[in-house]
Amino acid sequence: MALRFVHCSDIHLLDLEGVGVHRFLNKRLTGGVNLALGRRKSHAPHLFDAIIERARALDADRLVVTGDVTNLALEAEFELVRRKFGEAGLPVTVIPGNHDAYTKGSVRVRRFESYLGAFMEGDRQSGHDYPFVQRFDGAALIGLSTAIATLPLYATGRLGHGQLARLDAILEQLGREGIARIVLIHHPVMDGVAKARHDLLDLDAFKQVIARRGAELILHGHEHVHIEGALAGPEAEAVVHGIASGTSLSQKPGRHGAFSLYNVAPEGIARVHYTWDGDEFIAGGETLH
Repeated sequence: MALRFVHCSDIHLLDLEGVGVHRFLNKRLTGGVNLALGRRKSHAPHLFDAIIERARALDADRLVVTGDVTNLALEAEFELVRRKFGEAGLPVTVIPGNHDAYTKGSVRVRRFESYLGAFMEGDRQSGHDYPFVQRFDGAALIGLSTAIATLPLYATGRLGHGQLARLDAILEQLGREGIARIVLIHHPVMDGVAKARHDLLDLDAFKQVIARRGAELILHGHEHVHIEGALAGPEAEAVVHGIASGTSLSQKPGRHGAFSLYNVAPEGIARVHYTWDGDEFIAGGETLH
């Protein structure tokens, strides 16, 4: 077996200890209102603890988190996330989401990378954080960043020409080696999935890279909803799985708190999807791609 990992996303861990009012005199003002009106009540951090516990019980090799680990990209939040990851009892791989680049200041000081760089170790082009590649026996995790600072009420993302060019080269090389390529990205990668002002701005360019080079699996979060689909590849389709928030308390179809267990092996990639029923995470049927 090449790799066995648990995937979750959008855990939105919150810690406002020691945060002064002046830190909200920017885009965080709208984020704080959003927290007060709903997000704080609709997400429960203990669900992430439950995911970690289940990942260990399932003998996962690794926990993979595709962004939005914080709400407001504050130091206290990143410190909490770093502690949770460090105490998880298994290796963690993480990429940033739009909430992890919530303000221009947090991006300028590279707050996400400064606090969580230990969970993004891997091969990368010198001078660039992304993409990074974590290699395993017959499989590779490819971490991307779509995280950019945006105006209030916007949650768009962008990869940029440079990152797309590096991704193209990585996918080509790993494909020639026969490695199962698992692409980690925060924003949805299929047309019509993202809400207005939530989209990946260079989605077409990303799809062109996948169409040219291919990938075996693309994992994302962002919309807090269960998504399944595929993108065209040069020979076979690239399977796309979007996952709901790992800490969501919602009981609406597709929006339950969730994680997935993946087994990457020569015969294919198997997935078991788990959803929160209000008391525990319940396993669905296994699917093989």
